[in-house]
Order: sequence, then C-alpha cells, then structure tokens
Amino acid sequence: MEDASSILIPAAVGALLGAAFAFLARWSERYPRAGARRALAYGLIACAALYVGLSFASDDPKAWFGIEMTGFAIFGSFALLGLIGSPWWLAVGFALHPLWHLQFHYLGTGAAFAPAWLTLGLTGFDLAVAAYVVYAILRGTDPALQRKARRSALGGDDEPQRPPTRNERRLAKRPR
Repeated sequence: MEDASSILIPAAVGALLGAAFAFLARWSERYPRAGARRALAYGLIACAALYVGLSFASDDPKAWFGIEMTGFAIFGSFALLGLIGSPWWLAVGFALHPLWHLQFHYLGTGAAFAPAWLTLGLTGFDLAVAAYVVYAILRGTDPALQRKARRSALGGDDEPQRPPTRNERRLAKRPR
C-alpha cells in the first residue's frame, strides 16, 4: 500500500492548480468571447481528452481508445450541457470525473499506463474546480455561472430589447 504522502502531494498540487484554473476562468469572464462558463467547459473537455491521449500508451490501444472516447463523450456532454444550459452540469461533470479516472486509471487496469501522480493530480484538480463551481452558483459570485432569467419571468419591457438577427429581419420582410 502506498504511503499517504505519495497520494496527498499530487492531489494537493492538483487542487492548487484547480484553484488557479478557477481563478483564471473567473477572470476571463471580463472578455466577451471567453467567459468563465466557456473556460470551465473547455477545461472539463481537456481533462477528458488527456486520457484519450494516454490510451495510446496502453498494451491494447484500440480497446482503451474506445473506453476513453466513451468517457470523452460523457464528460464532453456534461461540458456542452453546462455551456448552453444550467451551470450545475459543469459541477456534476467535474465532480464525477474523479470517479472515472480513479476507477479506471488508479484502481483499475489503466494503472499500467496512466501515471499515478497524473491520476491523483487530476482528482484534486477536478474536485477543486467542482467546489468552485458549486460555491459560485450558490453564492452568486460569478455572473457567468448564473442562469439567465427567461423573458416571461422578467415581466415584459423591464429589459432593453436586443436587435433582431439577420434571419429574423429576413423573415419579417417576407410576405405571408
């Protein structure tokens, strides 16, 4: 059995990197094309993509590539849902991702090709980012992680109207 320091040090370093990533994602909210929600979604996709790359180092790359692409599809779906829907999907994706790599890459047969320090570091990273997302949603500290109010819930004309899109202008000109 491994000693506690060989488990805690990579996990702590990963948690620190996760906290730094969450800070950078929050800071990127100032830029209109790369908001915090988008940065967090890309981070979840990148974490899942790391293991797709590691699958080529295994003894059976075809089988592991299929397994890792399944994980990539699952966590990519969480990222996409978190990007276009509720930010809770990002929290769920980051919270469940450690279960994936601990099961397959630390305790399972993937431990033969996935370094333990990477698996433990990503566990700390994912849990730190998941904690940030949950905190930001519940406390309302990050505007990009708040659900947008629906127009019917606003009560009508309280908010300025957005300009019509090109397609809406084209449809308005068309005779009926």
